[in-house]
Amino acid sequence: MNENRVSVKVLIAILSAGMLSFLGILDEIATTVTFPALMRDFAVTTDQVQWVNTLVLLVIATIVPISSQISLRIPTKKIFQIGVSFFIVGLLVDVFTPRFDLLLVGRALQGIGTGIGLLLMYNIILNKVPKKKLGLMMGVGTMITACAVAFGPVVGGIIADILNWRWIFIFSVLLIIISLFTGSYSIEQINALKTVRFKYSQWLILAASLVFLMIGFTNIAKNNFLTFKVLGLLLLGLICLVIWVKISSSSSDPLINPQLFKNLHFSLQLISYCFAKISTLALGFLFPMYVQVVNHGSSTLAGWVTFPGAVINALLAAWAGRILDKRGARLPILTGVSVSLLSLFLMISFSKDLSNIEIAILYAVYYGGYGMSFSSLMTSGLTSLEKKDHAQGNAIFNTLQQFSGALGTA
Repeated sequence: MNENRVSVKVLIAILSAGMLSFLGILDEIATTVTFPALMRDFAVTTDQVQWVNTLVLLVIATIVPISSQISLRIPTKKIFQIGVSFFIVGLLVDVFTPRFDLLLVGRALQGIGTGIGLLLMYNIILNKVPKKKLGLMMGVGTMITACAVAFGPVVGGIIADILNWRWIFIFSVLLIIISLFTGSYSIEQINALKTVRFKYSQWLILAASLVFLMIGFTNIAKNNFLTFKVLGLLLLGLICLVIWVKISSSSSDPLINPQLFKNLHFSLQLISYCFAKISTLALGFLFPMYVQVVNHGSSTLAGWVTFPGAVINALLAAWAGRILDKRGARLPILTGVSVSLLSLFLMISFSKDLSNIEIAILYAVYYGGYGMSFSSLMTSGLTSLEKKDHAQGNAIFNTLQQFSGALGTA
């Protein structure tokens, strides 16, 4: 392989796997603006309708940690096809369901496919892309998901105003079928297969910890901190996490090796990555509501107000990757964080009421800085590990990304 070139087949493979995560995130964000219609059609409350997306985050967070084990036992192309199959079945359930509980089942199946696609895309990049292009392609991977964030509110708003919410999933069916054909052609094996014993106990304890912690943090917004729904679940999550660390530390071949966290460079980049995700999800949740509730705008307007920032984020993520390849990770990370901080200080210093134009500008500045730093943090953190640990490091980053998203929204 030419060390300065990414083959067309590898690029198609990245985009095909990325389509799973793209559509998963697009459907999640687009569905958010159709919550009032879902509440009306299924006669459910606000608390109930939020599970349409919260459940997806929980499923992804529990699927991601087992990705490294799955990749050792199942061929890469088959993993992709399994992920697409789960996603398509989930979409069909969503399109035709007459009941809310079945809608949740469909969304859970989509979550399985999204989790598989998210990990697979980055694993293909880490294993198939030449080192001199790694930063750029990691930025492209981030750009794929960022585009979903950009188009999600707009697509959801337009569909809510013109069609009905089921069309979100209908369009997704058409796109994922195309991805199935392109991925089946382009995706190649990325690692040697071997027989490994599945770590059921480690996975179940870690999954329980993540679920308890995510639900606990999500409940903070609506419940007293000292109740079981918040503090009780958080304590259960921490207890499970401690048990997982003890079991994994004593295992000769752990599901995810806790020793990776002793790598200071990896851990510090991971912490920064999580805080960036927390603040960004918080703003992404807050501003569309602000446009509709405080400024009395429509759901479509709320989507368009955040659209410029999401587009800039997507473009700068790829550009930051190119800078990383040439100058290292420090420049795009520090520049991006500084720009985002400047935007936050401007938000604080403005008058108590922000106009829609002010929100669009400040959010674009903030999100541009985020785009510069986010993928660079992940690239820098993963490349500090040995190549044999990349799959586990990738799982750690993407698991905590889901957890940080739930925390930021809460």
